[in-house]
Amino acid sequence: MTIAISIGLFFAIILLVEGGYYFYHQHLNPESRTLKRRLRGTSRKLQDDGQGDQAVGILRQRKLSDIPLVNEFLTSVTSLKVVERKLQQANSKMPISVFFLLSGVLGVGTVLIVAFLDYGLLVGIGLGVVGCFVPLVVVNSQRARRFKKFERQLPEALDLMARALRAGHAFSVGMKMVGDEFPDPIGPEFSRTVEEVSFGIDLQVAMANLNERVISTDLKFFITALVVQRETGGNLAEIIESISRLIRQRFELYERIKALSAEGILSGYVLFAMPFVMGAILWVMNEGYMRILIEDPTGHMMIGVAGALMVFGGIVMKKLCDIKV
Repeated sequence: MTIAISIGLFFAIILLVEGGYYFYHQHLNPESRTLKRRLRGTSRKLQDDGQGDQAVGILRQRKLSDIPLVNEFLTSVTSLKVVERKLQQANSKMPISVFFLLSGVLGVGTVLIVAFLDYGLLVGIGLGVVGCFVPLVVVNSQRARRFKKFERQLPEALDLMARALRAGHAFSVGMKMVGDEFPDPIGPEFSRTVEEVSFGIDLQVAMANLNERVISTDLKFFITALVVQRETGGNLAEIIESISRLIRQRFELYERIKALSAEGILSGYVLFAMPFVMGAILWVMNEGYMRILIEDPTGHMMIGVAGALMVFGGIVMKKLCDIKV
């Protein structure tokens, strides 16, 4: 009963903090109040002109939930735009409402399971927080894999665009060819950029939108070179071919460094897996000896400290082996 009350207080405090932040942002924030005042003035002007019922929204918006009330609430919370952008960058079809529901279910379910096994309140809350972040970790992993795949496809796409320019086609035609012939992610992203240009958006703004959807250093080089070429002139086909050649050389250097650092990475995996392997062996050989570590409160503290140190050591070793090119 005490554990259930503690869990309820924990989530009540979270909801109270989030509600206070939402109330301040919607009603007390000076920027929001100024924006609402301007919108009220515009709406009043449209009604005076007889155009209030004819105003139609033309911006494409992603549906955050199938429930209208929940969708309206999630749309009004500006702090959720970061998570929504991550879902879009990962090309996830999951609505943000389902994302948060899944996070809550995993967190609460983990706390209840740990409480049922009687491992302690602090352990349950800690594992519950970890469970809440599992969907976010999965989305970030999908997002990173998509970005890497985009970077691998970019040199071939640039070569295709350079050949199209040498054949006499316009730059937009070259981008359309990339969108039609390449798979996800670079094909749909380039197709969306071409659609934005076709609807009247300036090419520089459309490329900036592409840079927001795909976080890539190589793409930034390409966009910067394109903007400079449009302002100063030059042979765009040669510029694109030079960028493509530079990206391939960078990948070649990265693979060479990856091969040289493979020993350190393997050593990190072995050191990280050794406590679990030795723990399993000792459990099989002498279960009573290892059971004290799990059942005694001091053992819980030792496991927590050891886990934190292992995570810290894994992060340090990953930073040492992750060489930026």
